[in-house]
Amino acid sequence: MTCFNLLFSFRTGESCMATQKPQSSRDLNIRCAGWLVSAGLVFMSVAPQPADAGGYEWGGLGSRAQAMGGAYVGLADDWTAMYWNPAGLAQLSGIGVGMDFASPHVRMKDGNSLSNLTPANMETRYQIDTFAQFMGNEPTRFTKETVEYDFYMPFGAGGYWQCAGMTMATGFYIPAGYYTDWHDSMRYGAGTINASLFQKLSIVAATFGLAKQVHPRLSIGAGLNLLRGEINYEAYKRVRNSGILDYHFNMDSDAEGYGVEGVFGLQAKITDTLTLGGVYRTGASIDMKGDAAAFATLLGAPERSTFHQRFRHPATWGVGIAWEARQDLTVAADWQRTEWSTFGVDINYKTERFILTDRDYSADWRDSSRYRFGVEWRVNPKLALRTGYFWDESPLRGKSVSLSNVPDVDRHNVTAGLGYQCSKHWQIDAVYHYGWGSRSANGETYSQAVNTVGISLSYKF
Repeated sequence: MTCFNLLFSFRTGESCMATQKPQSSRDLNIRCAGWLVSAGLVFMSVAPQPADAGGYEWGGLGSRAQAMGGAYVGLADDWTAMYWNPAGLAQLSGIGVGMDFASPHVRMKDGNSLSNLTPANMETRYQIDTFAQFMGNEPTRFTKETVEYDFYMPFGAGGYWQCAGMTMATGFYIPAGYYTDWHDSMRYGAGTINASLFQKLSIVAATFGLAKQVHPRLSIGAGLNLLRGEINYEAYKRVRNSGILDYHFNMDSDAEGYGVEGVFGLQAKITDTLTLGGVYRTGASIDMKGDAAAFATLLGAPERSTFHQRFRHPATWGVGIAWEARQDLTVAADWQRTEWSTFGVDINYKTERFILTDRDYSADWRDSSRYRFGVEWRVNPKLALRTGYFWDESPLRGKSVSLSNVPDVDRHNVTAGLGYQCSKHWQIDAVYHYGWGSRSANGETYSQAVNTVGISLSYKF
């Protein structure tokens, strides 16, 4: 349905343009629509992984914006404005399309690995404990402390056009996600304990936005995001050939669903060189439906049930400033905020048993801020160099530090990149991003490092 809506939106734009342009421009519009729809279909079909494998939120959309440290709410002057600040679309003219690709390489270390406690000592509320032991004489923690992941993925695609005195845009992007894929084996008695944990949350937004210049120095914009959420969870533990007590445990659940989010933005030209911007995303309640199965040898019969999960995608907002210090130099800064205090766990099984039990509680997270700064130097009309820094505050409290929870830390990030105008129509942007952070809880340290390279291509008709 989202691709159909995308095609319909572009055809609507084509009709508007047709009243103002000759047949050749209509043909360009049709080709533009076909190209973007094809790109969108490919994007959706590859089942994208989470954007930031080490946390929930990420650096943003587009290599240019990321190379400037994600300080883009005030600037927002290319096709990625549909994500950063829809009011920025009003700066654009004609028709343009773009695609964004990235390859994050993530390394995470949990000094306490995963716990293996008796049920009486487990803390399940904050999803810290995944595996339980029943004899009380197994090791209380596993040994593998470090995991590494490599991803190669599209982050988004979109396009814009003019209609009825407004600029419209549509496309896809990944606003958030997390990922864990952990395996370990350790000796126990005469045998071994093998365990694995896989969990993934991916959210993909299909967006439509529009913007209008309501005053020579003021533009407003609004958008609607259709969010598709998917959660996958697999946990497995097997004790074998121990000579003490052999058993196995597994739990597998998959859920997906949709929600709708509103986006509102404004952009004000304070002076000829100074621009202020603001954006607010309402967040959404994503209603997911899924199937779950669980089995533990000591409990007898397997458990199966359908379930309903309400996932709260938090509201976010930000303000930004962009200053054209010189004709060839732009400086930008943002403050962005996410209302994580509304986040919680709400799962209801149709058939409750011992393992598959309803859960409804606050995750006890806190609202978090992101501080971003970036610079762009246009060396000549074709080449631009960029750099930036941003600091992301984690919403998780210390008690939630674990590979079995959403693995996140307060993170420093440095970025560098360049843009090159290949021709009148083609633009290519590239970015390198390194992020790192650590924190301690209960005497153990959790750390994270992310190396990312990205590239964006855009075309103006």
